[in-house]
Amino acid sequence: MTESRSAWSMATPMLLFSCFCLLTGDMLFGYDTGSFGGILGNPGFVNQFGEYNPEKETYAIDSLHTSLLSSLAFIGKFIGCFSAGPAIERFGHRIVFQALSIISVIGVIIEITAADNAPGTGRLPQFIVGRIIVYISIGLVEVNVTTYQSEIVPASFRGLVVVSLQLFLVAGGLVASGVNKAFETRADGVGWKTVTGIQFIFPVLIMVCTLFIPHSPRWLLSKDRDADALASLRRLRPKEDAVNGNCEAELQEIRDSLHEEVHKASWADLFRGSNLRRTLIVIACYFFQQATGQAFVSTYQTRFYQQNGFAEHAYTYPLISSVFGVVAVLMAMYFIDKLGRRYTFFISYIFQALWMYVLAGLGAQSNPSTTTRNTIVAAFMLYQLFYNAGGASIPYLIGAEVPNAAVREKTQSLGAAWNVVWAFVTNFVIPYMMADIHFGVGWVFGSVSVVALLWTFFFLPETKGRTLEQLDAVFGVPYNPFRRAEVYYTNNERGGQILKRDPLADPGSKMSEPGVRAV
Repeated sequence: MTESRSAWSMATPMLLFSCFCLLTGDMLFGYDTGSFGGILGNPGFVNQFGEYNPEKETYAIDSLHTSLLSSLAFIGKFIGCFSAGPAIERFGHRIVFQALSIISVIGVIIEITAADNAPGTGRLPQFIVGRIIVYISIGLVEVNVTTYQSEIVPASFRGLVVVSLQLFLVAGGLVASGVNKAFETRADGVGWKTVTGIQFIFPVLIMVCTLFIPHSPRWLLSKDRDADALASLRRLRPKEDAVNGNCEAELQEIRDSLHEEVHKASWADLFRGSNLRRTLIVIACYFFQQATGQAFVSTYQTRFYQQNGFAEHAYTYPLISSVFGVVAVLMAMYFIDKLGRRYTFFISYIFQALWMYVLAGLGAQSNPSTTTRNTIVAAFMLYQLFYNAGGASIPYLIGAEVPNAAVREKTQSLGAAWNVVWAFVTNFVIPYMMADIHFGVGWVFGSVSVVALLWTFFFLPETKGRTLEQLDAVFGVPYNPFRRAEVYYTNNERGGQILKRDPLADPGSKMSEPGVRAV
């Protein structure tokens, strides 16, 4: 396993299928987020679940109930994220995929049966319960997909594969925007029920795809199923690797690197030794993913346009934004392994802050011109583009690759659960922020993006191009953003490889000692 291999020379059909087929689960999350933003403004949904105003002779959903509908669902995602790690460790990724598919179907059924046909017949508690159950499956998906992908792909294109999660999230939102547009004037329950019922497609696809994918070789090793791990790896790697012994060498390299940590560790180990810094990095990345304005540009964009003079395009602009989002994630998938995680984050956070400040500054004008109004819309869309290019997608990758193998699932679960806490907070407070400070929301989220930029510079090491085992060496010494350190490994007496890290090494020097290779 010492020769240089191009990334795509190892991209077998089974590896690509295993990486991408299950991302339909993330389309469920993207679709639900995008569709619900439109459902909140759908006349039929408002007529069935809103309060009737006799004076205006219309139904409306107030800020409190809007917040509850949007935020309480994240209770389910918290449960799903927090339970995903232990469930994966015990049962494996495939069983968890099957379970979350069943949970999702149950939740969607509860949602679409939460109202009859006439106005005012909506049962809000039932609909909220359905959303909570659907979000349990979404929490399981978020942890399960990223950990599975990170464990089966070569390091050279791990970034591209794991960041593709965001592509499917955005693709789900794009589909939702189109469906919402088709039913934007429907005043009965058929429109929003159709939009909601389309979610059945995604768990069914997951259920079918799971039948054909192999278990993670690293998970099988953690269960002392060495023969099964080798068989699984042979299914994922090129045929020549199975013939010439490269699969055996790869598994041996994993064993030697992990040493006693092949088996899973306890929750307390997340905060011991170098794991503490790795856990805090994952938590911070997931915090900034939500706190820089995710819900503002996804769940509430339709309401934002409706409340700020753009009602005639309230369903068209999100559709355009979703297209930009797809383009942005495709860019991120390319640059994440070219520029690296840090530089992609830098670009994303700089422009997130810029466009939020532009939106807030122009929105403060009392009588904006047509040009100003168009610039506001452009700033909103460009924020979403740069958010999807880095701030939205990279945290999933960091959560999957930074943790040590012994606590990977638990760290990802904790980070994703922390992410859900802030998703709940932001989804609950944004309607009030929009009502009270209007465009001033941009000052808040733009400033958080600046803080995220500074944190990335001072605390996040570059992880591109490293195997999951080599990252143990990266976190073996304190991080200094002003000085690079060289990571290398040397052969041990058994023929395996031991990772080392020299914090004083010149990053431009060549290591040519026998048995030592620069990474």
